[in-house]
Amino acid sequence: MRGKTSIRKIPVLLILKEKGVFMIEFTHIKYGVTLALIAILFGGLLGLSFGCCEDNIKGMFKTSASAVLSEKYQGQQDKADKVSKKAWVYYKRAHLHSQTMGVIAIVLSLIAAGLNFAPKFQMGISILSGLGSLGYGVFWLLAGTLAPGMGSTGAAKESIALIAQGSGGSFFIAGVGLFGLLIHRLYLKK
Repeated sequence: MRGKTSIRKIPVLLILKEKGVFMIEFTHIKYGVTLALIAILFGGLLGLSFGCCEDNIKGMFKTSASAVLSEKYQGQQDKADKVSKKAWVYYKRAHLHSQTMGVIAIVLSLIAAGLNFAPKFQMGISILSGLGSLGYGVFWLLAGTLAPGMGSTGAAKESIALIAQGSGGSFFIAGVGLFGLLIHRLYLKK
């Protein structure tokens, strides 16, 4: 097919309405939706790993804590066990946050595109919410992984706080941005 230009079709979601068809064009939200789907899959894979490998994961926490038992826990096994248990809770948070925030990011993206906001707003809301959904789950996974070896969950969270702040902040900005655009469109625009 030399010399011919191919026309790339724009993905569109069609939703039937009472009096016609409602189309959502994905051109400006495709990257954010992709990030959100990756977040959902990431959370799903974590959930699957819990089913097959829960004992191995918990064993990894105990091994990490045992390696620094005298240094970080002053030889107190009960403190190490407490941090290891909390690390498991953080893994579950990673699973739940990734999936839930991923779904919300897709909804935010579809609303922005469906209401036909300016392309820069569609893309901004979509990418910020998609990054936020993926990043926040990664934050909890890393915090859970690091905590037993660092001797505390607080130290683990503090060491990677920038990931939580960046991802949580971007997700929040996307939500507030969409809310502001909705208020403008529904109540202020004449």
